[in-house]
Amino acid sequence: MNYMRDNYASAKNEVPILIDYGSSTIKAGYATSQAPDVVIRSYINKFKDSNTQSNQIAQWDTDVFKNYRSPFEKNLIQHSGALEQLNDFVFERLQAGRHGRVNHPMILTECFATTDLARMIVLEQMFECYQVPSVMLGVDALFSVFQDDLEAYLKQTQLIVHLGDQTVHVVPIVNGQVVYSNIKRLNLGGLNSLKYFYQTIQLRHPHLKFTYAQMDYWHKQYTSVAIDYQLQLRYFQGPQQYYGYRDKISEQNRFYDDQLQFLDPIYIDIPIVQKIVSAEDLKRKDENRQRMRVRLQESIQQSRQNKKSQLEQQLMSLQQELETDQNNDELKKKITTLQVKLGLAPKEALDELKYNLLNVPDDKLTPSQLNQKRYQKVMHEQALLKKQKNQEFKQLQKDANKFKLEEPEKYLQMLYEKRDRIVLSIQERKKLQQEMNSRNSRFNQKRIQTLAFLGSDDKVEDDFGKDDKDWEIYRSVTKEIDSADEKSKYKLQEIEQELKDLDPDFEIKILKSIANVHQLGMNLSQVQLSVDRVRCQEIYFQPNLIGVEQQGLVDMIKLSSKGLDKLLLQNIILTGGGAKTQGIMQRLQKDLISEYDCPIDIKIASDPVFGTWFGMKNFANKYQSMISQFSISIDDYNEIGTQKWEIFKQHPFSNIVD
Repeated sequence: MNYMRDNYASAKNEVPILIDYGSSTIKAGYATSQAPDVVIRSYINKFKDSNTQSNQIAQWDTDVFKNYRSPFEKNLIQHSGALEQLNDFVFERLQAGRHGRVNHPMILTECFATTDLARMIVLEQMFECYQVPSVMLGVDALFSVFQDDLEAYLKQTQLIVHLGDQTVHVVPIVNGQVVYSNIKRLNLGGLNSLKYFYQTIQLRHPHLKFTYAQMDYWHKQYTSVAIDYQLQLRYFQGPQQYYGYRDKISEQNRFYDDQLQFLDPIYIDIPIVQKIVSAEDLKRKDENRQRMRVRLQESIQQSRQNKKSQLEQQLMSLQQELETDQNNDELKKKITTLQVKLGLAPKEALDELKYNLLNVPDDKLTPSQLNQKRYQKVMHEQALLKKQKNQEFKQLQKDANKFKLEEPEKYLQMLYEKRDRIVLSIQERKKLQQEMNSRNSRFNQKRIQTLAFLGSDDKVEDDFGKDDKDWEIYRSVTKEIDSADEKSKYKLQEIEQELKDLDPDFEIKILKSIANVHQLGMNLSQVQLSVDRVRCQEIYFQPNLIGVEQQGLVDMIKLSSKGLDKLLLQNIILTGGGAKTQGIMQRLQKDLISEYDCPIDIKIASDPVFGTWFGMKNFANKYQSMISQFSISIDDYNEIGTQKWEIFKQHPFSNIVD
């Protein structure tokens, strides 16, 4: 943030305070300052800071896409609470508050066709919260082209294209008078371009984490408006596509090909940042783990004790029932089960009850008991088989641990190979899922053929299901990817966790595709910017790329200058932060030349970002006597309020029309 305190102490009450309310940044300062004294982001944190118990102002590198809110909806002020916190911060930095009021005239900006609600929020805060003596409201786009001569400004004929952070305004001015009926607004801006740029890169590289500062720097440094968007896309595809398309349009396009400057792809290496943890953090985390472990042990012990007491009560009640009915085998079985759970009897006692008919001769058993004996025999065999498998698994674990200790390098290589096999199987299932989602895939064609066969009218009677082959056909139709994918992912997590424990360079190897051979040799720590360099800025000319159903900037200029094109197109001024976008002036020049036969002259304002504030400064310093004439005083506000139009003053920079 930029703070300049040179004029604070010497600023008198009659010195106006100038505030340019931009949807991206707020520029504020005294009229006697050489530059804005305070420049801040127009965002505040949604959550209060734990130390100051207040919402923090967003820093320049703050990710405003997350947990931050703005007082603006598009470029209209809608949230009074956020605006008040930003105003408090501005006046505190300007040291303008004295005894609960700001005793300085205010010159504030607003957008074209601002709503009554937005203007009411601003005036109520200024007069009721800060008790300012007067407020002058002016349009930011008009202040941005004002130099220092009001008479010359009132004679100018020009077309202002104000490229803001959330909106674009095209404003025709003829002989100093704004043609309000021809003003056009495009509901997108630099913030939309940045979001689009961020989303396309994040979708293509989901494994990388980008900071807002990185995205903002890449967006300003590497993106540009393509002079010929289609030709630039073909240039990215390769020489054959580029030259073939160029030959078709070269005779029709009066903006010759030698004037085009094509962008090449850029490859940006993303360093693998290893988080450095201090000794204090490690100690604190270890203490937290110890406390959590103690709590967990106490909780487990308490639950075990509760369960044990419940089992003991059940055992006592069953033993009392057994005293009255001593021949009840079911009660004996339940009692033995509870005794085993409580550790009062060995596990073999439960097996004796479970398989009590195995050693009894068949001739001494009833038919129902014979069935039960056969069932017990099957269950006993399964239990033995399970026990054998557990023993084999334990032996395999012992052998694996022995192999792990004796030959750690071979064991590590074996784990990497097992991981690669699982990754390959997951990718194959993903391909199968994609085939299932595609209507033209061989898999779905086979399903349709099978369904068509089953639904044909050639059969005399419906005998589906009598043959086992019918059910095989049904399984082929309803086949879906089952839980094998989840099991593979769970197994992959186990293997990767073991690899992390054994190999400290595991994450670096995976990111650099040394161990992950199934990423086709792609360097995962590198970002390629090709189409992204021009696509995000193309939204000014093709808003449908981001779902905005409006005409592009060139069409807006054509509609705004309709009937006045020969006058307006000779003096087009680009202002606002979006005017600094590379190539936008050349693109407008090319597109407008192809539409009109009259001369086209496009210029970028001397200071697109701070031009509005400097225009306010020039007016306040040179035409001090007019400020009170064009301002709303606190007496007018208290007498009339904001509900009647009589309170608003018309002047060369106002929104008010006769």
